[in-house]
Amino acid sequence: MQALMERVRALGAVFVDAWLVVDRDRKLVDFNAHYRALFSRAQARLLPGSTCCGQLALGVCEGGRACLAQRCLREGGNVRFDEIPAFLEGEAEPRQVIASAAPVGTEAEGGPLALILLRDVSDAASVQRKYRDMLEHETRTKEKLRDEIARKTKELVDTNQQLNRVQKELLTLRKGLFG
Repeated sequence: MQALMERVRALGAVFVDAWLVVDRDRKLVDFNAHYRALFSRAQARLLPGSTCCGQLALGVCEGGRACLAQRCLREGGNVRFDEIPAFLEGEAEPRQVIASAAPVGTEAEGGPLALILLRDVSDAASVQRKYRDMLEHETRTKEKLRDEIARKTKELVDTNQQLNRVQKELLTLRKGLFG
């Protein structure tokens, strides 16, 4: 397994995202500094050998019953989930992450293991949510303005028709008086 982990670490060195390697028993085998940075120092000390859903539970893991790593290893292929909640122990609000998992290694190499990549998109998701809310607000405001313009236009047309009637009446009266 040492040779396999050296290859994973060499590959992992180019990743800008957090990654971790999980075995069939859901134990963390290895992880990078980006993954460690997700946690407080006290939590990070507990990471080696811990369970993959222990300190960071993904919304698709269902409390460890349907772990992303196990799903990847069971299906023998890549698994990806976009913008799923990631619950970090000690944080009130979940983060939004893109989670990908791929099986690596063979039985002869001590595998297969699940290589999991996590991209924290909380800020981007928040910006998108705010942008979507802003667009919805602008759409509602635009509809209100459109309705107000239609109402005012109708009012203006009605007033103009009344004015025309009054002018005709005045013309009739004027002709009758000065005839």
